[in-house]
Amino acid sequence: MDGLSILDLMMRGGAAGVSLILAATLLRRARASSIARFGALFAFGAACYAAASGPAVIETLPRFVEALKPFAMATGVFFWWFALALFCDVSRWHWSRLIPLAVVLSCAVLSPAGAPPSAISAAHVVAELVNAALMIHVIVIIANGAQDDLVEPRRRFRTGWIGAIAVTVLAVALVEVWKSFAPLPGLLPLHLLEAGAILVVTCGVTGCCLSAQEEFFPADRAPNRDEAARDSRVAAADRHLAGALRAAMNSRAWREPGLTVGALAEQLATPEHRLRAVINQQLGYRNFAAFLNEYRVEAAKSALADPSLASRQVLQIALDLGYGSIAPFNRAFRAAAGMTPTEFRREALENAYGAEPAE
Repeated sequence: MDGLSILDLMMRGGAAGVSLILAATLLRRARASSIARFGALFAFGAACYAAASGPAVIETLPRFVEALKPFAMATGVFFWWFALALFCDVSRWHWSRLIPLAVVLSCAVLSPAGAPPSAISAAHVVAELVNAALMIHVIVIIANGAQDDLVEPRRRFRTGWIGAIAVTVLAVALVEVWKSFAPLPGLLPLHLLEAGAILVVTCGVTGCCLSAQEEFFPADRAPNRDEAARDSRVAAADRHLAGALRAAMNSRAWREPGLTVGALAEQLATPEHRLRAVINQQLGYRNFAAFLNEYRVEAAKSALADPSLASRQVLQIALDLGYGSIAPFNRAFRAAAGMTPTEFRREALENAYGAEPAE
C-alpha cells in the first residue's frame, strides 16, 4: 500500500469515526426529537460511505464493502430526510419520501459483486442521479428558506456546512456518473480530494451539531398557541414587543402578500433580530412561514366552512389570505389539517349544512 493510499484510508477512517460519534450522540436525543432521529440515520450512513468508499478498502475488503453498500448508497437519501426535518420543520411523514430510498436500494440489490458490468454500471448511474437530484432539492431548500428561518444558529448552519454537504455529494455523484461513461483525467487524485472533502465537512457538521444541540434538535412539540401561556413565557423586556406583535396579527397583518419578518419588524418599529428572537424563543416557532401559516390556515378553515362563501373559489380565498398562488396554500393547509382545502370544505359544508361547495 503506497503513501497516497494510506493517506486516503486515514482521512476516510477519521471521517467515519467522527460520523459515528455524531450518530451516537444524536441517538441519545432520538426518542424526544424526530430531527435527531433523521440526523443519527444520516450520520450512520455517512460513516458507512466513508468507511466503504476508499479504493484500498474496496480492493482488500470486498465483503466488508458489500455489507455496508446499501447504507452507503442511501446516504444521500438519509441526508435529504435530515434536511427536510431540520429546515422545513416537517412533522407529518409522507410515504412518497420512501421512493428515492426504494430506487437506491433496488440499485444496490441489482448490482452485487460478480454481476454483469453493464448491470452494475447502469444501477450505479441511476443511484447517483437520484442522489444528485436530491442534493439539488436540498440546495433549493437552503436558498428558499434562509430568510424565514428564525433559529439563528440554524440560519448560519444551513448556508455554510449543509450547503457544503449538498455541493460535495452533488459533485461526487456527478463524478461517479462521469466515470461510468468516460475515464477521468489521470493527473487528478480525485479519491484524495473526495476523502479530504468528506473529512472536512464531517468535522464541521459534527462540531456545529454538538455545539447547538438544543437549537438543532429540539423535542417534538407544537408551538405555544395559548395566549395566556405565551404571555407568561415572554421576558419582561420583550412584553411590549410581544403585545404589539399580537395586536398586529389580530389586525390581520398576516394578510399582506409576501410579508417577511423584516417587513413586519419595520411595521413594529423594532430591530429584525429582536422580533426573530421573540417569535422563536418566546412563542416557539422555528420559521416565520409557520408563524404566518397558523393565522392564515385558521382563517381559511373559517372561510371554507362558511356556507355564505361556498361559491367562492379556493384560489380566491388563498389570495385573500396573503398567499401568492394556490400551491403554497395547499401545502400549508394539508400540513396543518391533514387534507386539502377542497376536501376540508366539502366535508365541513356537507356534514354541517348540506351545501354544495365551489372548487
